[in-house]
Amino acid sequence: MSVEEKSPQHQSPQHLINGEWRTGSGTDAVAVFDPSRGAQIAEVTAATPEEVDAAVAAAAAAFDSWSEMSLQRRVQYLYKMRQQLADNAESLARTITLDQGKTLDEARGEVLRAGEFVETAIAAPMLYHSKAGNIAAGIDAHHVREPLGVCVAITPFNFPVMNPSQFSAWALVTGNTLVVKPSEQDPLASTAVIRLLQQAGLPDGVLNLVHGRADVAQRLIDHPDVTAVSCITSSPVAKAVHARASALGKRVQANGGAKNPIVVTADADLDLAAEGIVASAFGMAGQRCLAGTRIIAFDEVYDQVVAKVAALTDKLVMGSGFDAGTTLGPVVSAASRQRLESLVDRAVAVGAKVVRDGRGAAPQGPSATTDGYFFGPTVLTDLSHTEPAEQEETFGPVIAVHRAQSIEDAIAISNDTPFGNAATVYTRSGSTAHAFTKRIRSGNVGINSFPAPPANLAMGGLGDSFFGETHICGDAPLRFYTEEKLVVSRW
Repeated sequence: MSVEEKSPQHQSPQHLINGEWRTGSGTDAVAVFDPSRGAQIAEVTAATPEEVDAAVAAAAAAFDSWSEMSLQRRVQYLYKMRQQLADNAESLARTITLDQGKTLDEARGEVLRAGEFVETAIAAPMLYHSKAGNIAAGIDAHHVREPLGVCVAITPFNFPVMNPSQFSAWALVTGNTLVVKPSEQDPLASTAVIRLLQQAGLPDGVLNLVHGRADVAQRLIDHPDVTAVSCITSSPVAKAVHARASALGKRVQANGGAKNPIVVTADADLDLAAEGIVASAFGMAGQRCLAGTRIIAFDEVYDQVVAKVAALTDKLVMGSGFDAGTTLGPVVSAASRQRLESLVDRAVAVGAKVVRDGRGAAPQGPSATTDGYFFGPTVLTDLSHTEPAEQEETFGPVIAVHRAQSIEDAIAISNDTPFGNAATVYTRSGSTAHAFTKRIRSGNVGINSFPAPPANLAMGGLGDSFFGETHICGDAPLRFYTEEKLVVSRW
């Protein structure tokens, strides 16, 4: 069966403005490619400034009636949104694999996570606790939460279904209206999920979608009717978005990149550690903000860790995500592959040893083609952790393994980066785990485990991994998407 026969039937990406799906009237056409074949599969017309403004205007017009609707009624829409995801899970997963490149199992996992985020937002009525008290005789005070207004979500390519669902669920359940601007690299999946969410019966203008490049995002950020901006992107862009939106008085949560360490101590279960490293670093072809790319092994076990990790990478099957048995899909674009090649080239130029080399690796499987954007699992050693290649976000299946003499040494290397998203330690020692947890500069910490939290727990990075005040998971979105108001009453 060919890739075309396995692939879902897809519609060209369109804009959703005030309940109407539009192709777009602009002239900036963005080509969309299947990463596993390097073939163009669609084209999206970027939104014009007028279309961006129309989406914001639609959201602004819908805000009053939507925000005045009872919380319980808004939750009923979320139940329908959750059902839409469940009923169309396989189709969404196949669209993700076609559009973004991850394996079908990884895509199915993303759709499942999308549903979990909607389920968490459904619990919003349990979180809307009113704080009340008596100030003096006949004078009472209480707090209420109110929505902000028109919000914007700028979502990344690596989770084209989960992140739009996550932001939509929380922004809408709290009474806001939303304009989503997804990545232009895989707009098919984002369009598909927004179409399903809208089909839950949402009133016109409550949820809107516009496609385009950075200029579309900038116009949304700058729009005077937009009150809050959420984004997930690289750290330089996140920092710029935070600065731009904050200067305009908007509320911002800007999630950036990462350079996540995984420490393996002398007393660790080395098989468990090696399996965890490979799953973290090479799952989704390394294209996720929680991927562990800096491996720091104690001297006593360094050679064993390198050998075990290298042996496990040899078992990975790189190919089309539609092929059964594929465990490593392509990276998202030709530009991403070229960036990874340059990163490894620079590392080798300064003395790194290449234990496993993903440059030029050939895909396997019946649908395999060298025209796809494949980059094999890469393991580097003998690279200083201060080299540029080790200070930049990798966002691909590339790791570097470093030596450490002690937990103090390992923590120092781990913290020697501007990022602070995730960190993991493999150890059998409770005291070592405690020291690591206390002293590591990271927002998400794993002990003998990948630090990916469930949807109902808050997560977020430190340093250059996050710019803002309120994170995106757990009950943190409730605080981000609402304003708390104090009411003092005397009768």
